[in-house]
Amino acid sequence: MSTSIVAAVTGATSGIGRAAALKLAAAGATVAVSGRNEAEGAITVQQIEAAGGTAEFTRVDVCDPAAVADWINATHERHGGLNWLVNNAGLNGDGARLEDYSIDEFERVIRTNLLGTFYALHTAIPLMRAQGSGSIVNVGSTASLQGYALLTAYAASKHALVGLTKAVALETADVPIRVNIICPGPIETPLMDEIERLVNPQDPAAAHDMFAGTTALKRYGSPAEVAELIHFLLSDASSYITGTVVSVDGGVMAGVG
Repeated sequence: MSTSIVAAVTGATSGIGRAAALKLAAAGATVAVSGRNEAEGAITVQQIEAAGGTAEFTRVDVCDPAAVADWINATHERHGGLNWLVNNAGLNGDGARLEDYSIDEFERVIRTNLLGTFYALHTAIPLMRAQGSGSIVNVGSTASLQGYALLTAYAASKHALVGLTKAVALETADVPIRVNIICPGPIETPLMDEIERLVNPQDPAAAHDMFAGTTALKRYGSPAEVAELIHFLLSDASSYITGTVVSVDGGVMAGVG
């Protein structure tokens, strides 16, 4: 059985997921990388290996519960354990008023952002319980804490992740498995690029400036800054933290001022 830390990261083909995978590998973890884009997944693995780390990519659509279970179980079997799990995979969905939102699109966002996380937890927790420990970080959003007009499905799914995180943290504290959720604000990622285009299709740069202005620090964060928090919450440095919602948003949720 391997004595090294084994980490699994969903949605690790770009943005926060890729940065998290790189950070965890740099910290010594063997990282199982997943996502839908094989080319981008290969780039994540190449970057990790170029830095001296160990990683592997598996194409996984988190909307497919069997595929998620197969990937997590295979990771556990191949490496002799599963210590850390990062549920990062997500999407924005269409930007539209609720009455104009298609039922299919709303359900697609919920399946990806909420059910995809549930599927990963559903498989990983019994494995972690059997080994007697584990640490999990779910990736929410400032949309987990406040509403965003025209992004009702996204906001609903991200709010639901907060409740899921807290309930699972209580259920698994006896092991202990620690479960926390982070809520990033404006971060320089492809997902944020999409939101900018949804908010202002004619001038996404203006939307970028607007979102930066909502932060106390008046700037976007970097994926690497978020990855530092993810690693902290997974590691033993945060051994007394579970069931917690942590904003990493440049001060967005501090208020208006």
